[in-house]
Amino acid sequence: MTTAPQTSALGYFKWAFIVTAAGLALGAWLGWTTTGTIGGMATVFFVCTVLAVLEISLSFDNAIVNANKLKEMTPVWQHRFLTWGIIIAVFGMRIVFPLLIVVIAANIGPIDALVLAASRPEEYARIMNEAHLPIAAFGGTFLMMVGLKFFFDHEKDVHWIKTVERGMSRFRRSRAWKSLSCSS
Repeated sequence: MTTAPQTSALGYFKWAFIVTAAGLALGAWLGWTTTGTIGGMATVFFVCTVLAVLEISLSFDNAIVNANKLKEMTPVWQHRFLTWGIIIAVFGMRIVFPLLIVVIAANIGPIDALVLAASRPEEYARIMNEAHLPIAAFGGTFLMMVGLKFFFDHEKDVHWIKTVERGMSRFRRSRAWKSLSCSS
């Protein structure tokens, strides 16, 4: 009987470390090419490092949720979920989504938005700032729906605030809640 080779815990993160190192190296190169000084290179490298740490630390909550969902999937679907999820999260939400916001807010084409982002970042930032209120309203509404679904869930076993949550979960069974809920 043969067993699968054991991979160390750090082995799972090999590509994450490689991509992070490549990104930081590109940041240092960008700092050098735009300023021509070691100080400029160090500044851009530092900013890239801080942004990487923030991105990684703010992604832990998503990783926990995803890990719980992945447990229930077959290996084929796990691979699909991770592959497409990473592509959508990294490129879709970090690059395409902000460009779409500018396309809609400024009423310009996607190519024009990309050119604007690359050539006139101040104008791009101004447009993004003007779109802040609708974006925040959408995000807040989405988070509120997630929270309400959690607190009104009558099937869950773990309660943070037992008396409040048990009372709220009784309303989850009502017809009015089901009509408001996207999924029951």
